[in-house]
Amino acid sequence: MKTTVAVERCDSYERDAVAEAVRKCVGHLGGMANFVKPGQSVLLKPNLLRGAPPEKAVVTHPEVVRAVALLAGEAGGKVSLGDSPSIQQLAATLPKSGYAGFMREMEIKAQPFEDVREVATGLEGPLRNIEVGTPPLDADVLINLPKLKTHAQMYMTLAVKNLFGCIAGKRKLGWHLKAGRNYEYFGRMLLQVAKAVSPALTVVDGVLAMEGNGPNSGAPREIGVIVAGTDCVAVDAVICAMLSIDPNVLYTHRAAREQGWGVTALDEIELKGVALDEVRVDDFAPARKNDLILPLPAFAKRLLRRLFTSRPHVDAQACRLCGECMRVCPVEAISMDKRVKIDYDKCIRCFCCQETCPHGAIGVKEGLLARMLG
Repeated sequence: MKTTVAVERCDSYERDAVAEAVRKCVGHLGGMANFVKPGQSVLLKPNLLRGAPPEKAVVTHPEVVRAVALLAGEAGGKVSLGDSPSIQQLAATLPKSGYAGFMREMEIKAQPFEDVREVATGLEGPLRNIEVGTPPLDADVLINLPKLKTHAQMYMTLAVKNLFGCIAGKRKLGWHLKAGRNYEYFGRMLLQVAKAVSPALTVVDGVLAMEGNGPNSGAPREIGVIVAGTDCVAVDAVICAMLSIDPNVLYTHRAAREQGWGVTALDEIELKGVALDEVRVDDFAPARKNDLILPLPAFAKRLLRRLFTSRPHVDAQACRLCGECMRVCPVEAISMDKRVKIDYDKCIRCFCCQETCPHGAIGVKEGLLARMLG
């Protein structure tokens, strides 16, 4: 049986336009009553990487979250919202991201992911069991609300990757450290997290996306869509097709195909709403791929990695020496005196520094050979 993914146009964040597009998308999936029953607890999981104005395209736009919360409330659900931001506490992130107003108006409780519980992932791979924040596990219904963005390590951060936010706080750094430069391993781990929490519904904010140097300091790009589905892997595949990207560049997609969890093939997905050709983008600027997997001796790999692969690069003029990059580096490759220094021999290219820099001072720089070869 095919899984369904819905795509609807939404050219602005005007409240009525967003509400209509979200309602149409969820309607293609049977309506919110198909997911939420009266009296059930509903947890919304947006992308709240850090407190950032919605126009920066860093966070899931508050109007998209509000529209989903409205539908869940109409279905009789008791709605709350949670995440585990990389930089700030959830309470500090919400007002800076434009969430405080509608959450107060709709009496939506914020749930930080602090307490954890170990659960079985149900998939072969790095994690047989994993500690996940308790709110996603305790909710009757989990709704995944990603932002359509690029990601320097994982290429794109979409439906599957957004659920990494269910890992509480500093535990994320531990998994970056364990994975190191093995992005295939990290992709399998992300898939296992998604399987462990298994959201009932995913609604993607693709109205204003982020391209280039994502997920924190890329360029906002108008795409003008809302995308929804019940299968995270299928949602990611449809978005990649819409952006003219081969979904197999996603480590999570390759892991899903290997594990047999989620629908990876477009011909096994029923598309509803607007046709992909009507919203297709041919010039979306993705993040650079950073892996170097070659059958070479270790010393040769180290040399080629420095010459070929991308790496984090600090813009000294934009840097404010806040020290956030140094605090989040899982391998302590960053030091700071009068400027930030990165030890590239220790650096595992997890790009946590680039992801969490609150000033957009850390970018992604290609290696010398990559620049020479174009």
